[in-house]
Amino acid sequence: MRAFEYALGLFSVLIGLAIADIATSFHRLVRSRHPVTWDPLALLAALYALLTAIGMWFDLWGVRNVTGARHFFFYLIMVADLFVVFLIAAASLPDDPQSGRDLREFYSWNRHYFWALIALFQLGYSLLGLYFAGGVLSRAPPYYRLAFATQMSILFLVPVALALFKSRALHYCGLALLFATQAWHYAPYSIN
Repeated sequence: MRAFEYALGLFSVLIGLAIADIATSFHRLVRSRHPVTWDPLALLAALYALLTAIGMWFDLWGVRNVTGARHFFFYLIMVADLFVVFLIAAASLPDDPQSGRDLREFYSWNRHYFWALIALFQLGYSLLGLYFAGGVLSRAPPYYRLAFATQMSILFLVPVALALFKSRALHYCGLALLFATQAWHYAPYSIN
C-alpha cells in the first residue's frame, strides 16, 4: 500500500458520508408519507453540494503524487475542509421530512448557514489550491494566473453574496455561475 492510498482512507469516508447524507435526505423526501412542496432552488443547492463532494474526490486524485500532501498538519487541514464538505451536504436538504416538507421554506430558512459553509469551504479550498499550485502559478503565463484567480474568486464571492442576499433570481443566477465555473474547472480532469 502506498502512502497516498493509506491517507486516502479517511478522506474517502468523509466524502462518502457527505454523498450518503444527501442521498438519504432526498430518499426520505421522495418516500415521505406527507406531501412535499418541492423547490427547484433547494434541489439545485443540494445538487451543488453533491458536485462539491464529488469534485473533492477528483481533486484528491490530483494530489496523489505530491509528497507535501502527506504531512500531518496538511492532513489535518484536509480533514477539516472535508468535514466542512460533510456539513454542507448535511445542510443541503432537510433530515426530517416532517419538519422540512416545504423545500422553498427550508431553503429560505437555511440559506445563510448553507452558503456560509460553502464560502468557508471555498476559502479553505482556495488556500489549499495556492499551496499546491503556488510553484506552478509563479511560472505560469499571466492568463493562467488570471484564470486561477478568477475561478477562486467566483467560487468564494458568489456563496458570500448568496448568504447575504435573499433574491431568488440572484440565487438562480449565482448557482448557474457556480455550476458553470465548476464545469470549466473539472472538465479536463480524469482518473487514469
